[in-house]
Amino acid sequence: MSAEIFEHASCDFKSHYGSGTLHIYSFGEHEEDNIVCIEVPPPTDGAHMSVPLVRVQSACYTAEIFRATDCDCHEQLDESLKRVHREGGFVLYMICDGRGAGLLTKVRGLALGDTHDMDTWDAYKALGVEPDPRDYRRPALVLADLGLRSIRLLTNNPRKITGLEEAGIDIDHVALKIDATPDSLPYLVTKQRKFGHLYDYLAEGPGS
Repeated sequence: MSAEIFEHASCDFKSHYGSGTLHIYSFGEHEEDNIVCIEVPPPTDGAHMSVPLVRVQSACYTAEIFRATDCDCHEQLDESLKRVHREGGFVLYMICDGRGAGLLTKVRGLALGDTHDMDTWDAYKALGVEPDPRDYRRPALVLADLGLRSIRLLTNNPRKITGLEEAGIDIDHVALKIDATPDSLPYLVTKQRKFGHLYDYLAEGPGS
């Protein structure tokens, strides 16, 4: 993986969440080599934290485009955009579905869940793929280019915290928890039990 910025472009941007600046950072010739970043200035009333709020999210096309119900990815992105537009900060979006393994691998893993009752961890292992092969050097370079060395990171993923810290970013962890549903609870429990995510869904039921 190239860890050098290939190209960078920015423009003013307005969405249903509010206004800010849209950055595109390219690390290669392919779409999946791009990182999209929304930058939102802090509120003018001064009621904001000195360390900026940041969300680093990987693509989940099944949930974010087609609104799949078996994960919380759409809700995490929605909540992150709301919070960043309210408090100021940054949302970085990595165009790498399937936790960096690709959309084809992701769907093959989902199929194994249907046919062999495997969770996402075991399905990726059966396919010969690391369950979470994401690399956070590129997001760290984007943050550094934006002048950010210390951030409040919206995440539940300890790998993300470690990956950014190893790349030189100081992290203050901010929890991002979405209520489980009957469809999403098995996936969230798997993330807690096997991926080590900082959840407490094992002690809860849907809607808790």
